[in-house]
Amino acid sequence: MHGFVEQVERLLMALLLFAVGAFVASGGLAALTWRGATIGVLLHVLIRPAIGWLAQLRDPGLPTERAATAFFGIRGIGSFFYLAYALGEGGFGRYEREMWALVVFAVLISVVVHGAAATPVTAYLDPHDAKAKAGKETGE
Repeated sequence: MHGFVEQVERLLMALLLFAVGAFVASGGLAALTWRGATIGVLLHVLIRPAIGWLAQLRDPGLPTERAATAFFGIRGIGSFFYLAYALGEGGFGRYEREMWALVVFAVLISVVVHGAAATPVTAYLDPHDAKAKAGKETGE
């Protein structure tokens, strides 16, 4: 059952990313301002990694694992749902298009950067962390 749920999740993720591509192709990022782009970049370079690192301070995992988890963070796709809910609850008026553009931009950064970085980071962490864990167990 778990495998089926994962396949459905991946299918829905692909459909959502297809919709994001259609949004971008139709000029959806035209409302993105330099301030919005700066916030989108800062979310990935500074804010999310810092919050992710702080959230794991008491975690017993290795520093490299915590750094990778802080960098990759949680899935940004949820941002679409949070924004849709917020826009449905409050009147943001003229800022709605800019907010959508910012969220889409942030998700695009995540898809590109994390998509390119996931394989090399995982390849580095697997043998590196296996050695570190073995060293912990032997007391080295």
